[in-house]
Amino acid sequence: METLFKDIRYGMRSLLGRPAFTLISVITLALGIGASTSIFSVVHAVLMSSLPYRNADRLVMVWENNLRRDPKQQNVINLGNFFDWKEQNHVFEDMATFIDRNAKLTNDGEPEEIPTQIATSNFFSVLGVNPIMGRTFTADDGQPNQPDVVVLSYSLWQRRFGGQNVLGRHLTLNNRDVTVVGVLPSDFTLHLAKTAMTNRPAEMWRTWQISNALRERHGRFASAVGRLKPGITLEQAQAEMNTIAARLSQAYPEFNTNWGILLVPLRAQFSGEIRKPLLILLGAVGFVLLIACTNVANLLLARGVSRQKEIGVRVALGAGRARIVRQLLTESLILATAGGALGLMLAWQGTDLLVAISPPELLGPSSVRMNAPVLFFTLGVSLLTGIIFGLLPAFEATRVDLHDSLKEGGKNVGGGARSHRLRGAFVATEIALALVLLIGASLLIKSFARLQAVDPGFDASNVLAMSVSVPRWKYDSDRKTIDFFKQAVSQLQTLPDVQSVGAISFLPFNGPHSGTGVDIEGQPKLPPGQGLGTGVCVTDANYFTAMKIPLRQGRLFTAEEATDERHVVVVNETFARKNLPGENPIGKRVTIDMKDQNVPSEIIGVVADSKHMALDGEPEPMAYWPHPELTYPSMTFVIRTRGPAQNIAAAARNVIHALDPQQPIGEVTTMQHLLAKSIARSRFNTVLLAVFAFVALALAAVGTYGVMSYAVTQRTHEFGIRMALGARALDVLKLVLRRGMALALIGVIVGLAAAFALTRLLSSLLFEVKATDAFTFSAVPLSLIAIALLASYIPARRATKVDPLVALRYE
Repeated sequence: METLFKDIRYGMRSLLGRPAFTLISVITLALGIGASTSIFSVVHAVLMSSLPYRNADRLVMVWENNLRRDPKQQNVINLGNFFDWKEQNHVFEDMATFIDRNAKLTNDGEPEEIPTQIATSNFFSVLGVNPIMGRTFTADDGQPNQPDVVVLSYSLWQRRFGGQNVLGRHLTLNNRDVTVVGVLPSDFTLHLAKTAMTNRPAEMWRTWQISNALRERHGRFASAVGRLKPGITLEQAQAEMNTIAARLSQAYPEFNTNWGILLVPLRAQFSGEIRKPLLILLGAVGFVLLIACTNVANLLLARGVSRQKEIGVRVALGAGRARIVRQLLTESLILATAGGALGLMLAWQGTDLLVAISPPELLGPSSVRMNAPVLFFTLGVSLLTGIIFGLLPAFEATRVDLHDSLKEGGKNVGGGARSHRLRGAFVATEIALALVLLIGASLLIKSFARLQAVDPGFDASNVLAMSVSVPRWKYDSDRKTIDFFKQAVSQLQTLPDVQSVGAISFLPFNGPHSGTGVDIEGQPKLPPGQGLGTGVCVTDANYFTAMKIPLRQGRLFTAEEATDERHVVVVNETFARKNLPGENPIGKRVTIDMKDQNVPSEIIGVVADSKHMALDGEPEPMAYWPHPELTYPSMTFVIRTRGPAQNIAAAARNVIHALDPQQPIGEVTTMQHLLAKSIARSRFNTVLLAVFAFVALALAAVGTYGVMSYAVTQRTHEFGIRMALGARALDVLKLVLRRGMALALIGVIVGLAAAFALTRLLSSLLFEVKATDAFTFSAVPLSLIAIALLASYIPARRATKVDPLVALRYE
């Protein structure tokens, strides 16, 4: 330990004596370590940290899946099937079901629409979640003659009730009296954005007493979660549920043929889509760290050459090679520790930035924080990098020739050929690593540009979207509901700068829509499980005009059809192509299975396809009913304006409140925001990889410049002799550039081979771009060679200005 402390003190004095070298090394390492720590903090939160549930590894989401269309697609479930699963399985301790809905809170302040999960009474016991105040549900809650109870989220408790004691407090929810019995921890959530009918995580929970009518084999609309028994694997559970699904398919062939059960671990449910991009980003930032280490290793090699006389004296005085290596390794660890400390400070700020630019659903129930695992990661990375970039230069520095190193004015001209080769290898490695990152980033940038250029099928500019859900207890007839939305559209149309206003039940890029089977009149009925399908939305007469969705055939709804039930429907091009191939759809009658009593509807028009869930998805068949055909109490107004849409948000709210002062208003946003939100993950991946690639490029360029500059300095004597013997400046320039280009070409060749293999990992993240895109694999290497040429040219040009008389006297 005494020797170690001496080594540390000596190393500190030595590094402080070379402040420029030390500062450059520490900053270089801080960039690599800081970026690595920031990404790891997100990876740890999303993929590694424990979920806020008891024994979360035994929790699985239970979905239905259509085996004929897409077996991997998670579909909401039928409640009749759910109760059969629960009774017939032997692999789950218990199963719970729930559904996401908005509820109207109309006391204790302004009316507000609260995202709510309605769940069976065992919901919290299945998840293993305990409240921080009060209790959760019991088996008696929600039963006849029992009071209705609710549990609050931590955020709602703080925001609406100021963190006060709310146990036993009575609230008016959907015009019913409910009692608050508990408050949940701040980290609890179970929001599944792709299937939830609300756009925000639940802030309130109510009990769900499921009637026999809801258990009928008609429609799929709920979600389910189960807790596996101890010792039961996911494979065993999936095998048994497959058996149950086959049994139910035989028992209810009309409803369950070609439908199976899909089990998804809860961890995978939250992180499934983001897992691969995060691991790719972690690998990319690892490349940046390697480049940083390579740069510092090159600096240490150069510094080791300048210390050959010092090391020679130490060896002459009896120091062994191991003792000198330990001293030099101690210095590199000091550099790494300083770089790690600065990197941790950068990561602290960088993590906040990452969270700010990340998609809202990225983190699921996890939260990114600088906790013990992240700190240990930073410490481990710092020590490991200190060893990686310090060990080889330390061993190389101890390969001294005592005779040359101790001679006054010896031939200490920058180390031997081995040292030159090592520095060249480091430069080639940096270029190869940078090339892989640059190609990956270029592919993502090209993919993202094409994704942004996709036509969603409507004009999203200057469109405000405002969701309103009227209470059934107040608007207790279809006529009252239709009249409210019709009046609202009419009043909104009178606002200044408003061009047109429409309404739809399920707004594109704002959550899932309904889907069902469809029969074509005059066509034979297809076997169970092979029927035609369609998505279903309800609109008013103005929706297509307000969204600028083109009409391809026929006509749109008239004012009468949007007011009274006339059994008409408008379909999209994909519906006509898939369900009526080669036929004129206008005038065809179709039966859409969405109501208790389904009657045929006449197709009166065909509109252009529009994307609903994602820009990179294929258009799906869609049927648009007028509002009277299926009277939804929840609709979203789309308001097209002449200027920025958000400018009329306040006025639009006032219109609704003027019609009904007690009516809560849901989400108010713009269509451009929803489109941007739909590609937020692609933007996040692209931006981060592009930043890492730029940092890598900068480090590689600096590394190349540093090595070539050092080589020119060490060869000044040689250049003086060459020029004294008649060499031209152009000859010296070519000599230096030849070496720089040789290193760059080696790095490019190795990097191309690595990129060809590694960029295939990006395939699932790319849109309309191949992982081996020829243009990218040509343009990026050429650009990198040009940058390496510039980095080599600057010191090469300096070499041409050497004065032979001065160079011949150069030590």
